[in-house]
Amino acid sequence: MIRYAYHFLLLKQMLKQIFRTYSMHMFGMVAFIFTFSLGLVALFKDTENLAILLPYGILVFVLNLFYLKLMRLSRQDYENKLKKEKEYSQELLKSQKLFLRYAVHETHTPLAIIMANIELFELVSGKHNILSNIEAATKNMYGIYDDLSYLTQKDKIVYPKQELVLADFIKSRIEFFDIVAKQSKLSFEFTNHCTQTTVKINETKLQRIIDNNITNAIKYTKEFEVIHIKLYENKKHYIFKISTNSATIEDPEQIFNAYYRENHSKDGLGLGLSLVKTICDEENIRIVLHSDNNNTSFEYYFNKEIQ
Repeated sequence: MIRYAYHFLLLKQMLKQIFRTYSMHMFGMVAFIFTFSLGLVALFKDTENLAILLPYGILVFVLNLFYLKLMRLSRQDYENKLKKEKEYSQELLKSQKLFLRYAVHETHTPLAIIMANIELFELVSGKHNILSNIEAATKNMYGIYDDLSYLTQKDKIVYPKQELVLADFIKSRIEFFDIVAKQSKLSFEFTNHCTQTTVKINETKLQRIIDNNITNAIKYTKEFEVIHIKLYENKKHYIFKISTNSATIEDPEQIFNAYYRENHSKDGLGLGLSLVKTICDEENIRIVLHSDNNNTSFEYYFNKEIQ
């Protein structure tokens, strides 16, 4: 019995909503049908009898004016409501961006203090296993911080290009993440087959490309494996290649989309490769992805020409 009462109330509410939404349109349709019917009657009547139908025509005309006025008020009300909702959404988005910017900014200080104290302790007392774990975790947090910092500032800051030695830069980032790899029972192997590797790109952008690839390799490579990082060249490009023994990427077309993650058991926001793809598109860097049962590799083609 209660179930039937609930369904009755639901039906009543639905009909009420339909009536509110379509009542004015129904009113207009009735007025139109009445006008059309009146016209048909007039066609089949003598012109002498049209005077009899004239008051009905005036009534229908007034009804149509009333309907059009209601429609205009309804449209204005809808437009005003839509405008308010748009303004509210924009304000909400603005507040969200502002909060994220402040949160990212406030995160930097404690991370810097932690890293500085770890380095100071190691200078005085040497390496310590517990501190090494803290250092690895802090460097992982730095990677997330750097991604979020770039995302919140990229539309407000100009990132000027500069000449950078690609091989030296990659080496420095490998050294930075070496302790993170060791905590995951992994190691790096870096080979450079180029005589010189000067490229013109902003350092922050280059760091986002290299760091995201290294951290992804650490995250998804199987234990006790080697992460192979190779730098070689062809006639027009320096190619940065990172290869790992990891699970096959099932959907390569989706892997560069924001928030896309194939393995939800791994931590992450799903923003890293999307950010990398955006930067590569801006800097005209071609990406080649290969993934099968034995190996997954990402190749990045940096132009040799320094413009």
